[in-house]
Amino acid sequence: MSGAAGVAAFAGCSGDTPEEGTGTGVGTGAIEGGGEGSASTSDDDSGNGLVDQSLTVPGRYVPTNLQWNSYAPSHYAQQGGKVVFDPFLRNNRKTGELIPYLFQDWSIDGKTLTVNIRENDTWHNGDPVTAEDVVTKFKIDKIFGYAVSDYISDAVAADETTVEYTMESNYRESVIMTTLSRSWLNTPTSRYGKFVERYDPEMSEEKLTQLQSDIQDYQPSEPLGSGPFKYESADQQVLTLAKFEDHASADQINFPYYEVEYMTSNQQQWAAMKNLSGLDATTTTFFPKRIRKSLPDAVQEFRIPSHNGYSIAFNHDDEDFGKRNVRRAIAHVIDQNRIATLVDDTKTAVKVPLGVGSFHNGTWDRYLGDNKDIYSSYTDKKKATQLLKSEGYEKRNGTWHKPNGDKFSFDIPVPAGWSDFVSMSRIISQMLTDFGIEATNQNVENTTFFGQHWGSSNFKIAPWFWNNSGQTDPFFTQSWILNSGTVKTNLNYPQEPKAPPMGKPDGKLETVDIVSKLQKLGTTSDEKEINQLVQELGWVINQSLPIYPVVEKQSQGFWNTNEWKVPEKGSSEQYVQFHYYWWPRVGAATARKQ
Repeated sequence: MSGAAGVAAFAGCSGDTPEEGTGTGVGTGAIEGGGEGSASTSDDDSGNGLVDQSLTVPGRYVPTNLQWNSYAPSHYAQQGGKVVFDPFLRNNRKTGELIPYLFQDWSIDGKTLTVNIRENDTWHNGDPVTAEDVVTKFKIDKIFGYAVSDYISDAVAADETTVEYTMESNYRESVIMTTLSRSWLNTPTSRYGKFVERYDPEMSEEKLTQLQSDIQDYQPSEPLGSGPFKYESADQQVLTLAKFEDHASADQINFPYYEVEYMTSNQQQWAAMKNLSGLDATTTTFFPKRIRKSLPDAVQEFRIPSHNGYSIAFNHDDEDFGKRNVRRAIAHVIDQNRIATLVDDTKTAVKVPLGVGSFHNGTWDRYLGDNKDIYSSYTDKKKATQLLKSEGYEKRNGTWHKPNGDKFSFDIPVPAGWSDFVSMSRIISQMLTDFGIEATNQNVENTTFFGQHWGSSNFKIAPWFWNNSGQTDPFFTQSWILNSGTVKTNLNYPQEPKAPPMGKPDGKLETVDIVSKLQKLGTTSDEKEINQLVQELGWVINQSLPIYPVVEKQSQGFWNTNEWKVPEKGSSEQYVQFHYYWWPRVGAATARKQ
């Protein structure tokens, strides 16, 4: 349950979107040639044959420098990989609905999860896709200690299309399948089996490190995939992928090529969409409001709640921020609504910090029932004054002083390249300073931030993300906030925190066994018990403040509707990350006749 602070999260502030996403409301009917989201066959649009055009999306590496091993440290063909390889399954980011894909159906019996994969799939060289390929994927993940191995201890192929996973605990279906929804079948046994054969759970740390290194050193320039598009060519500017006619989704795709265009900057992507040239769709960059206003009417924007965003992370070993009341006071001073308004309309305030749901679509209160009003919203500066005074802090001549008489002052280090984080940290510094706490925004290089501040004891507070799990279910969000390695190690949050009784924020603090509660939350299928546990864990987050979520961001997607027929805003298809690789698979995005 500890999870991992994925590298993908760093990209959120520098203009890139996280690598993994979740699904849409399109079911298996669309995959099999019909149903919701299937391709139009009208004379005005796709007709009954291929439309002679390609779907072009942006990439950030020179195509001839790409490699196709997702475990290698750099230059992975991420955008191309999303259509060359297949995801196991998807889930709707608004409803949480699980969407079968490569995994067609599944069942749970105790700690055994049985999965049936889609039949008659082949790799692009004609070899059959088998359950053994799925097992190979799990074992490579386990070699690297990926999060899935926290939930699953073993996997075996029961037959050609059946995989049996042994779970670490009796996880409920939504938890274990949401965990697997982040996986892609990108390790064919014919290429990666030789590494799996070398793995032994009892092998020395030295041999394990060497095995990991050998896997990372394997960097093929051409992929062996089983997705709806296969590798065709690459030059200095464009990666070209051709439709794979034998794929299960082929009938939903009415265009012959998928191209990844090399672009060196966000500005290039903005210009391409503004001029309706060079790009058909993008979800890999942040479009500021001023840019969005300049886009032509043909460019349709879609937004997806991320269940994540900017937060203030506290060092719980610090002499000031190790005090619960000081953390609460800071939260009261920070005006979340004003920050969201000033930065961009893709941001919204986290109204109540409790690690649940989205604040863009209001799903945060889905689990709270009649207890919604007991949680602190932290909007009262008078309360901030009371809390600081209760800890011996004193305000003299407009400036707050600590109990020892020193000024209450500190820096807020921020990686200089994280543009939206820089903006929000600057606003927060000013809010605190106006309140009498001398806070200084300090922009630093990434290496300085991670080498001298984050991950060491040399910081008091710092900006971070409030849901690095990448998932939307409260189990994952609350596990990350309360029990992740980042929060326990980097922020020094205690294993057994203290919180007042529910509904009594000023009551006597009591130790809370959060690990036990999280274990129950991950395994119970009783909806009443799930809601009760979410509320109890949400109360600990709300009152103890391991971190302080400030705003939630949205992922943005843009399509050129002159050339592409796409879903209407608000449709179930909208709630997928990311549109450019999922919509074509299910016929939700189809080429228009020109």
